Amino acid sequence: MIIPGDAARTAVIQRLERCYAGTECAWSLFYQPRWERANFATRYHLVYPALAYFILVQREPALAATLRPQLDTIYRGLLHPRTWAYWHQELGETTWPLQERNLTFAGRFATFLGFYLDAFGLPPAEPMVLDGRSTSYSTLSESLWHQMTVSPSRGVSCYQHQSMVMCNAHLLINNLLHDRLFGTHYAAGNVGWLHTLETYLLREDASGPLFFYGTAANTCAPAERSLSLEMDIWALFLMSAVIPERVRVWFERWHEHITDAPGRAAVEIAPADTTAEASSTLLATAWAFYLAQELGQGELAEALRHTLHTEVMTGFALDPLLSGLYLLGDVLQPGAFHRLVVGPRESPGVARPGEV
Repeated sequence: MIIPGDAARTAVIQRLERCYAGTECAWSLFYQPRWERANFATRYHLVYPALAYFILVQREPALAATLRPQLDTIYRGLLHPRTWAYWHQELGETTWPLQERNLTFAGRFATFLGFYLDAFGLPPAEPMVLDGRSTSYSTLSESLWHQMTVSPSRGVSCYQHQSMVMCNAHLLINNLLHDRLFGTHYAAGNVGWLHTLETYLLREDASGPLFFYGTAANTCAPAERSLSLEMDIWALFLMSAVIPERVRVWFERWHEHITDAPGRAAVEIAPADTTAEASSTLLATAWAFYLAQELGQGELAEALRHTLHTEVMTGFALDPLLSGLYLLGDVLQPGAFHRLVVGPRESPGVARPGEV
């Protein structure tokens, strides 16, 4: 089924507007995960559609007046207990959700704040208050960077002191972004995590997943059972913003996991993984679609897009995440995600004055 690009884009934009156009998120339109600690969690339905909006604002600044109010609603959604209360309710942790570890939320919240600040010159609110405590983008970014520098894994952990490849990709992004905005040198810490990734988590076995997606607790060594094709492709897309040439090489090796049919391509995920809210075929295919777009592999990207067309007009079961990710892939031009993080090549990084 071939759907005109304009029709598909209009459908997903209208769905996203219904989710984010009010003062608060229209939660009744959101997928309700069984576990907020897992991969269909609410935080992803906020941060990744926002990424499409930030890329659109960078490319077409006139859209800021339309998209900024929706990004403000997304920000308020990130502050809602629905998004972060799993830290206490599902995991039994007692610390403030932004205090330590919990990179799966804190890292994505930080990158959202950094992209918002870069787009509009101001944070979405002052002060920023979550669970009764205030913070700032710089305070959060410094905390995450410090945790990275003292961690045995050279990354920041999520649950049970395990450091995840997908989550630390957000930290790599945020270190670069904060350096560009404020003239810090946090990205120097990226070298340590990338060493862990390539030395301990990059698998030598040519078959199966590319990475162990997590370390064992408080170590660089891999958690041997942490293997997942969806985690691979998710992490590869995120890291394409930081190390695009290395990702290009890894993705070529990873192509064998993409199933091909005439005019259609997909990353097939076992139904049991979908039931466990670890992944789905459409979600993994979406990550591959965006990465192919970012790397300029247009023919592959179109074949992957056609798989997503099965639900693009009627709405995805995993919405607004998949509608937002479809829009992200649709608006991506080669290298756009990398430029969103590092800025235009002709513009040197300049620190913004003051603390935000």
